[in-house]
Amino acid sequence: MTEADRAARFLLGGLVGLALGVGLVGGAWLITGDDGDAAPGAAGASAGRGGELSAPVKLGAFVHQDKAVLELDASQGKEQAERTRDWDGRSGELLSEAHGGAAAVVQSFSDSRLVSFFQFAAVRGPSPRPYVPYTDPAALGLEKPTGERVTFGKVDCVLHHQPTNAGNEPEPDSVSTVSCQRSDERLTVLVRDVTGDLTHEPSKVARLVDEAWSGLT
Repeated sequence: MTEADRAARFLLGGLVGLALGVGLVGGAWLITGDDGDAAPGAAGASAGRGGELSAPVKLGAFVHQDKAVLELDASQGKEQAERTRDWDGRSGELLSEAHGGAAAVVQSFSDSRLVSFFQFAAVRGPSPRPYVPYTDPAALGLEKPTGERVTFGKVDCVLHHQPTNAGNEPEPDSVSTVSCQRSDERLTVLVRDVTGDLTHEPSKVARLVDEAWSGLT
């Protein structure tokens, strides 16, 4: 790997880390809770009622983003890794707070090459199924709606489709995964802010949710 390649990847990691950190707060409607007064745990902790939570060490071929950054370059990646851990911890606190102090955890994942990223979140409690506004693709002359909810087993995925004219077959990379979520009365698991090639494979994202679910229940 050249120094230019390393620099480009660390820049990408920093930009995606920023997007993930802001995204959880801005898109909190995907996981909603009660407005109880219980205080969240300390940064990085998964404290709260309902039993502790911790993120899986791996999901599929994906590892914690901070570890992937350090493995790529321990010296140059230290600041980025520390920032990722801090923001994930703070995001976990916000998620716990939104659920009245329930146990919650947020963890950024990436592949070992820092090409595909996503943010994992889990909380001890239920969440409503994702809502996507209705559009009629035929009225718009499109093959698919710009946004839709698709269910894979017990996982609901919110998808965004790039416009494809009616009668044409959409390209494989015209679909992007906004989020995939599984929830019952005890637990919610969410994968969101998916980037890289992974975003074009919603069924694969759904399998990551199921994998995490199996390890937490």
